[in-house]
Amino acid sequence: MTNFSKVLTICICLFIVSACSNTKNVGAIYHNTFDFKQVRTYSTYDRNSLFSEAQNISDITRNSIEIAIDKAMLDQDLTYNPPGNADIMVSFHIIKNNSLENSEYNKAVLFCDYCLRANSWYTEGKELRVELGSLVLDLINPKNKRSVWRSVYPLDIEEKDNSRKENEKILQAVKRMLLNYPK
Repeated sequence: MTNFSKVLTICICLFIVSACSNTKNVGAIYHNTFDFKQVRTYSTYDRNSLFSEAQNISDITRNSIEIAIDKAMLDQDLTYNPPGNADIMVSFHIIKNNSLENSEYNKAVLFCDYCLRANSWYTEGKELRVELGSLVLDLINPKNKRSVWRSVYPLDIEEKDNSRKENEKILQAVKRMLLNYPK
């Protein structure tokens, strides 16, 4: 085997390995003064709440996201409690092309981009990339109704995706996002 062939073979192997290990960079930001270790229970907001209005998500997609949240929270050893009795509330939003809609959601969860530069927010060095079609997941302190944790993940849902494929993408996204839950 010539030197060129060896180099070419190594390059092809490296390309295959890097392509197979291509995972999306998922980060989270959170309020470092919130005591996540005390959290044992979670809830999602009722369908007729301000948060549901701000989410603007179909019932089918909402159901898929809530099921994915339930599964991922179980992996975090958190249990569901009804709204009003939970340690944290979970809210979510899908980024669409309307920036006003996104700002309305941010107002509903009291999330402020400018506040992230304050000392009380922690980021794991991974930038949250907000792209069209991305899922935004917020954990909210029920006492002051303010987001204390946020992660964003591109769903990459395509028109050709059937409901099974869409559900798989949502389940993967929520699971990957909540792996960044502070312990």
